[in-house]
Amino acid sequence: MRTPSKSLFLCLAALLAAFSTQIAHAQTTPSTPPPTPTSVELDSEPLRIDALNLNIFLPVGSVSETTSFGNNVNVGVGFPDKIGVMIIKEQRTSNADLTLSQVAKSVLTQLTRFANSRTGSVLAHDKELKVGFWTGQRFYVRIPGTDGKPDTVRGMTIFQTQPQRFIIFDLTTLYRDYDKCKVMYETSIATMDLGNPTDEEVRRAAAIRRTLDFLALRSVEDYQDAMTGKKDRWERLYTPAGSGDDMDATEYGYRRIRSWGGFKGELTEKSRSKWNDDDRTLGYFVQIDAMAIEEDLRVDTRATFYMAEDGSEESWTIKMSLRRGTESNTSTITGARSKNDLVILTESNDTAPVKAKPMIQGNGYISQTLSYLLSNMLAQHADPGEYGSYSYNSSSSAITLRWDVVEHPEDTPDLIRVVTKASSDTPPIVSLYNKDGDLLRVRLSNGRVWEPIELDRLIALWQKKGLPLD
Repeated sequence: MRTPSKSLFLCLAALLAAFSTQIAHAQTTPSTPPPTPTSVELDSEPLRIDALNLNIFLPVGSVSETTSFGNNVNVGVGFPDKIGVMIIKEQRTSNADLTLSQVAKSVLTQLTRFANSRTGSVLAHDKELKVGFWTGQRFYVRIPGTDGKPDTVRGMTIFQTQPQRFIIFDLTTLYRDYDKCKVMYETSIATMDLGNPTDEEVRRAAAIRRTLDFLALRSVEDYQDAMTGKKDRWERLYTPAGSGDDMDATEYGYRRIRSWGGFKGELTEKSRSKWNDDDRTLGYFVQIDAMAIEEDLRVDTRATFYMAEDGSEESWTIKMSLRRGTESNTSTITGARSKNDLVILTESNDTAPVKAKPMIQGNGYISQTLSYLLSNMLAQHADPGEYGSYSYNSSSSAITLRWDVVEHPEDTPDLIRVVTKASSDTPPIVSLYNKDGDLLRVRLSNGRVWEPIELDRLIALWQKKGLPLD
């Protein structure tokens, strides 16, 4: 079985050290290269890289290490006997028209041209490589050594997994070990499993199409039905007690939700008499004031979301205050989008501001406002089935694929269940509605429940338990 190296750096350092030893030996003692193996023994279990949705079997005795940089994941693999290193990584691009052939040509050009005028020679180039459902390109370049050092080889295998996304297997080895290392490298890549693109992509495309069709049929009245108006809806977060007595339940927080249709100018403090044409743009609002407690930690949040009636623009602000004992921290997340141009600014009282521009790709993106209204609208108007969309996920600071599954349980025909996964890494939450589409409860994966509650009852309950209401 594989044994993980202490770090990718050590893995690479070990290989370079091996290179140095072999280089010195090569310069003093002629030797005959070992025969090229015809088969490679692979580990019994695959290496799983969740971020790439990749399973791959490695040669027995390989070492591997994963490093992350934001949303980017690199996996370094050291082959047995330190004869080569393979880096597995994903490359993303904002150029929607970039093709696999263009990427391969660009990389090949970089590897065969050097500032010192030395040029690498192409040892092999397969332009129609087929692995499972995937077609890619593979090439090897022999790179001249300098200062009396032996030549090395860079091997690249590239597949396009989605529009604007490529997965690359980058090999480095000494030329004298090329034949042996090549067999290990190619045998391992031949086991690559990225899933069935036909099944996965068809399912995702159908779910997104279903969401777009559903939203296209929604009227202003449908949006209004899913909103509270300017009335307050209070919800309580708790873990139910086995006794069923609310006094035995564990309280974790509460929130007030308001959602309504109005004008963009309501985001400002300007009087209506000073509104301009932009301020009079019709749109939808969601405002959430929440308080959560967890042992000695208290979190207070106010979030305000707005989107234009036609969905072409949106803005939001999330202000959060964390208090633990005498220590406190405040942060603010501000987002603004016009069509596909999205900008996120994160500010905190103890760190420098961070600005990000997540990339919106293809169809299916929904605003933050709609992401809060969608479950309710599906419960009121949607047929059972899968609904897909993309939305900004503040917990991962990225745009992620969201799934909503609408179900009409056979054992409770008067109830509607909507199961939501905000991303592939997020556990599902289950929202339960009555036949009129009114929310009954939201159950989280940890067993906690959000449940509508009258304000007077909430106050009385928390007062009896001696919990903070300020």
